[in-house]
Amino acid sequence: MTSTSSTPPSHNRRLSIPWHRMAGLQRRLLQTLFALAPLVLMAIGLHPIIAAAPAIYPFFILIRRGYTRLKKRNSRTSLSGEHAIRVLLSLLPLSICWTLGTTGPLGWASISLFTLMPLAEPVVTRVAPGRRLRVTQLPGVTDHRGPKFPANMVLLVDVTATALASFLLVARVPAGALLPLPLIALTLACISAFDSFQRVRDSVDADNGLYDAVEAYSPRFILYYGVPTGSEYQVEMWMRFLERVGAPFIVILRHRSTFKKIKAMTSAPVIVRTSMRQLDDVVVPSITTAFYVNNGALNAHLVRYPQINHVQLLHGDSDKATSFNPITGMFDKIFVAGQAGIDRYEQNGIEIPAEKFTIVGRPQVEAVEQQGPDNLPVRTVLYAPTWEGHFADTNYGSLPVGPQIIRALVERECTVVFRPHPYSYRKPEALARIKEIKEILREDKEANGRAHLWGAPAEKALDAFGCFNAADAMISDVSSVVPDFLYSGKPYGLVTMSFSIPEFERLFPLARSAYVVQRDLANLDEMLDQLLVTDSKAEQRRKTREYYLGPFPAENYSNAFVEAARKVVIHELKPNDALQAATSEADEGGEGGEGSPTGEDATEDAPTGSPDPEEDSVNSDDQD
Repeated sequence: MTSTSSTPPSHNRRLSIPWHRMAGLQRRLLQTLFALAPLVLMAIGLHPIIAAAPAIYPFFILIRRGYTRLKKRNSRTSLSGEHAIRVLLSLLPLSICWTLGTTGPLGWASISLFTLMPLAEPVVTRVAPGRRLRVTQLPGVTDHRGPKFPANMVLLVDVTATALASFLLVARVPAGALLPLPLIALTLACISAFDSFQRVRDSVDADNGLYDAVEAYSPRFILYYGVPTGSEYQVEMWMRFLERVGAPFIVILRHRSTFKKIKAMTSAPVIVRTSMRQLDDVVVPSITTAFYVNNGALNAHLVRYPQINHVQLLHGDSDKATSFNPITGMFDKIFVAGQAGIDRYEQNGIEIPAEKFTIVGRPQVEAVEQQGPDNLPVRTVLYAPTWEGHFADTNYGSLPVGPQIIRALVERECTVVFRPHPYSYRKPEALARIKEIKEILREDKEANGRAHLWGAPAEKALDAFGCFNAADAMISDVSSVVPDFLYSGKPYGLVTMSFSIPEFERLFPLARSAYVVQRDLANLDEMLDQLLVTDSKAEQRRKTREYYLGPFPAENYSNAFVEAARKVVIHELKPNDALQAATSEADEGGEGGEGSPTGEDATEDAPTGSPDPEEDSVNSDDQD
């Protein structure tokens, strides 16, 4: 039976209470109660040996957590959730001494210092990240050092010293003999704070000279990336081709969390600018062009410079809604892989002047091998389902029926390469289907010896193109991997999860060259016969390939993009009046002042650490 509804079923999703996100709060409350219990028990007259016992639990948790952070070089301190616990625990030595009543003046002075240690912690952790200027590989500006030792070391020493002092006091060690413990901890905190202030001063000096350093470097274009960590592959896929343009360039990031990964991708200068006003420090007169790899909201902060040619590349070419986002119209130029990249805007009622588009092919697919005699007959099938998307109109994933498809392939004695989208691991329902598919493949491999690929061999050892080259055919859904695979000339099948086959082919033209499987899998056997045996759409795929990926020969295919990018950077310059307009705006105060809603504080991101990848990714457009 064929579905006739054009409304994606994800519209019917229901909200549920996120109990898993409250687990951390529950643990903190429990630790707080155990830290408070000894103080209450000693206040009502219980002996310190018994009363102090509940404190073992929060001491153990905090010491273990601090050690783990140091071992993993995690810069997060989570001070806001733990500080109340630290304060309560710092009062434990004082309470023990008060209860025992045998402490002299030196002992009281020593024990009082323990109560100062958690008061110094907020100062240390606030300044420990410093105001570090994230710049690398820019002549004249050094990538300034990090702290001499991490802030978590201060916190770990404080908790460990307090726990040791409490144990020794209960064991009747004189309080005065414990004076070295708080002195060591407070000295460490003072050194950390002084070092941080020194780094702040060095960073300010370097920041003041940033514009002169960029101007001396004289870059011709910018590669701009304005979303947090989690999607750096969008930059990586374009980096090597932009490097072939042959002109100096800089990479501008808007979030500190992406700096480490992206600086490893290139020898070009990489600079982090977290506020809109800070972009003025890097937009120098020599820059003619800016390239963008997604439709992130912060792109608008650089697009406001009218003297620059703003070119949108996007990070995937598919029939998804993200490939005809109306926001793309704000750019001066839009590079698309083929005529399909132009037509889909008009077909969806989005009017963008034709002169903004340039067909450049999709250079990344040059690594995809063409179909040859070794691929016939079809023996190995790649199953590459997309993820569910952040929103209903981008929920195309076929994983709900994935296990049935894999079983059908295994029954036909096919070898399977299984590569789900990495974001599918974030959804419990999708994760369950992934595990089920892997179990099917594992059992068949053990029983019949077929060399299925899944897990790390398919998702880590190979990239998407490596999986293309390892397969003779592919089954997917609505995803950017489909036009990329189309370059190979090999047959492919698509699964429609929300539409009838006629609707699906109308909405997603790539489906017209595919063997389309219905959501209920009623036609699965028929489509697999055509995909694996008869392949009646080979000639149609050849025409579709040119429509989606441009009329460029396989030999030196990526040169079309490199030449188009070089033309924009070197020859198609903006008129001088745009530059004058930008200068006038800067003289008059421009946008993004302190009173502006998109001013300096508008884009400050969280301290560098490991932000929630799902929270990060929603700041970008949908990932293909």
